[in-house]
Amino acid sequence: MTSGGGSFNRSSGLNRRDFFAVILADARANLPPELAQFRHRVNSMLLKLDYGNDRIHYEVWTDGARGRVEIGLHFEDGPASTMAYLAFFDQRIVEIKHLLGPQIELERWTTSWGHLFESEQLGRLDRSFAETVARRLAAQIATLQPMVEEAAIPPAQRDDVASGRGRWRRRAKR
Repeated sequence: MTSGGGSFNRSSGLNRRDFFAVILADARANLPPELAQFRHRVNSMLLKLDYGNDRIHYEVWTDGARGRVEIGLHFEDGPASTMAYLAFFDQRIVEIKHLLGPQIELERWTTSWGHLFESEQLGRLDRSFAETVARRLAAQIATLQPMVEEAAIPPAQRDDVASGRGRWRRRAKR
């Protein structure tokens, strides 16, 4: 997924704000109309977008320290909700990898935080790399958002979901 030689270069053509703006515009243009109306927020390192629950969101994280970009769906809605989403997506991980590629990982960080993501080498922050990231983000949203809606747990029932461990990998300490 890298471009421009594949290495991170701070003297690239776009600053992060403009890089994220290109990703937003391109992802919106590549999504079906019913998925193009998302909310978003940006800070200096990442872009988050959601469909009404900001604790279940898609994220693009440019990690310059590690030279990686992560694109994924994050579950940060409390222990019961996170466990339910992880269990739901764990049952579909083979299908998801078939649709999005073998680089997709399902990972639990804590009892209340997990994600379904891909991590790639951080390319030069230019329009071409932003468009590549936007295509991956749009593919994830188009594939995963209908599943998110299928798996959604009504707030009143979140505490009733049994917690447990799935087969997803636990984040290794770095």
